[in-house]
Amino acid sequence: MMTKQIKAISLSLCLLVGTAACGGGGGGGGDSGGADGRAIGSTPTNVPSGGDGGAGGGAVGVGVPAGGGAAGQAAFVANVYPLTAQYCVQCHVGAGPGFPHIAHPDGETAFRAVIDNQKVNLLDPSRSRLVQRLRTDRHFCWSNCDMDADQMQAAIQVWADLVVTAAGDPNAPANAIPTTIIASDGRTFLSAVKAESGRFDGNQIALWKLEEGSGTIALDTSMVGPTMNLTLNGDVAWVSGGGLEFDGGKAGSNPTDSRKLFNEIASGSGTQEYSLEAWVIPANTTQEGPARILTYAGGTGERNFMMGQTLYNYVFRNRSIDPSVNANGDPSLMTNDDDEDLQATLQHTVMTFDQTNGRRIYVNGVWTEDVDEVPTALLLNWNPNYTFAIGNEVSNNRIWRGIVKFVALYDRVMPDASIMQNFLAGASQRFTLRFGLDATLGTGSYVEFTVSEFDGYSYLFCAPTLVTTGATGFNVQTVRISVNGVPPVASQSFRMLNSSITQARTQLSQQCQVVPKDLGVEQDVFHVFFDALGTLSSPIADLPASPPAAPGVVAPSAGIGIRDFAEINDSMSELTGVPATNATVRATYLELVQALPSDNDVAAFVSAHQVGISRLALDYCDQMIENTSLRNAFFGVAFDWTQPATTAFSSVGQRDQVIDPLATKMLGTSLANQPTALEVRPHLDTLVDQLTAGCSAASCPASTTRNVVKGVCASVLSSAAVQIH
Repeated sequence: MMTKQIKAISLSLCLLVGTAACGGGGGGGGDSGGADGRAIGSTPTNVPSGGDGGAGGGAVGVGVPAGGGAAGQAAFVANVYPLTAQYCVQCHVGAGPGFPHIAHPDGETAFRAVIDNQKVNLLDPSRSRLVQRLRTDRHFCWSNCDMDADQMQAAIQVWADLVVTAAGDPNAPANAIPTTIIASDGRTFLSAVKAESGRFDGNQIALWKLEEGSGTIALDTSMVGPTMNLTLNGDVAWVSGGGLEFDGGKAGSNPTDSRKLFNEIASGSGTQEYSLEAWVIPANTTQEGPARILTYAGGTGERNFMMGQTLYNYVFRNRSIDPSVNANGDPSLMTNDDDEDLQATLQHTVMTFDQTNGRRIYVNGVWTEDVDEVPTALLLNWNPNYTFAIGNEVSNNRIWRGIVKFVALYDRVMPDASIMQNFLAGASQRFTLRFGLDATLGTGSYVEFTVSEFDGYSYLFCAPTLVTTGATGFNVQTVRISVNGVPPVASQSFRMLNSSITQARTQLSQQCQVVPKDLGVEQDVFHVFFDALGTLSSPIADLPASPPAAPGVVAPSAGIGIRDFAEINDSMSELTGVPATNATVRATYLELVQALPSDNDVAAFVSAHQVGISRLALDYCDQMIENTSLRNAFFGVAFDWTQPATTAFSSVGQRDQVIDPLATKMLGTSLANQPTALEVRPHLDTLVDQLTAGCSAASCPASTTRNVVKGVCASVLSSAAVQIH
């Protein structure tokens, strides 16, 4: 349980080291990072002049360059701004936790926030993000969500009617990419080629990829019969990019087809062990019951197994012949309350049972360390007539709300390495999408991305790789992904890219970019824009800054800022010496990137950001301390890592061998209110006391010593003293 203590205490120490980074705000939250702020249309330095000029700073999803300019701003202020200024002011006014600042006291600033962050679609107002946040996400509606969405859509429609002269075809010649821009060939998502999943699927007896997208049947595509297709009943909806969203309904089999679970697992010839695997997004952390994520049961009081949710806890029930276990699979195995393992975000959850370890629960590839106290026993008393279902009890009275993107069942325990492998493989089908660069680099040259549908509103473009069939020895600068001819001006992960090409195939970045959907999967056309490629250079000019707000209108800006997601990752890598490409930290970073701060505005920092920062810090510290050379480079060689915790931390000198490097190497001195190393040391010493309380040489061996240092390390690395600048 030591790792669990570390999670809880490392989160709390940020309050001691610097409260500014711990956030207290809730509310709206933001969808994108800070604006790129650059316009298309400047003349390239090595390209003949001419062409159509640029798009003038339009944004994906807006549909009209710059939202219609001055006329568009006036239309926004007269129609949409009254709604955002009245109903979004609690979070999005500019001083609260929400981003972007669509309710800013200055109407022009609010207008730029809406345009630069693609919150409206003037060609189809119903697809505007401001509308969908109300209609689909039920996000802070002020009366009835559907009526509020209609009101917002009508206001955007008035704006659109004033500035949209023709909807236009993004692929029509008049809307072609200007010749002043270095661009790839165009591609659609339908041009992508399915990539290898990289998943472990040995001993799989049921599989629901949930990729159908429509209809009332979810297909079991496993190779083991009988096919156990699921029928959708009640409030269940398909999710773009794969998955089902449950809001009171269920996806259920029938007793006949469900019997294969009994036959393969619990019958006299069954394995007497099994694994349940699911990618889930709980809608909230308030549902109880337990709410049924997966169930194989006859009703609320009798079952063979269950994967469920109670608040922040995963719940695992399993029926066996042990006399202490009842027909409902109780006593349950639950994740520890203090750990809050279940979060309302995309999570990979695996539950296993075998005759050696009993039940185990894994979240995002890692065992939660919750030990099953129930004696192991055979499963021969499972009822073969029960039914399998997702999202609710078979009797329809234990509702679970959320999204399930993938489910697989196995008749063996998945090895730990295979669980981690499937977590790293991700939840969505991945594809490879290539963009031709024949005109710039020679026939057969291209840039390719690993792509997937991220959610109903966006795509994920990862790991751009350049392949050239011509000469090398040039730089690639600033890669942007455009949708229907217009690159978003905000949140471009590859904007600062500058790579030297010295070989035929070069991976330009390991990062990912969220790209918003515009017309949808079947119609969106993508191009890749470059500032420099081969012998060409065509930097995109900066947009002029918006005029400042009137004096006294805006609250004074904070004199400090919080590092954004990329800066946090880079800082942790630099401080610990662990490369950002390390498989473990990279997997955590990709999982948490949306839970990390999107810009430097400390006023937009919320508590969820601190949770994400702390989890990433713990993985960086874990990888540093488990690597002997990195550990010695940071702490030196004096500390004895082979001793149990009771011996390793028994003197002040021994503790200083750990605390001094953390305090001196991780804490900066650039802020006037920066806590000093001397002020922080007592808190770290107290943390060591807390983590070693009740230890004996037998109960806290050398592995505990390393875990204690990981906790202390993560507390400093995730604190305001490191993350604020």
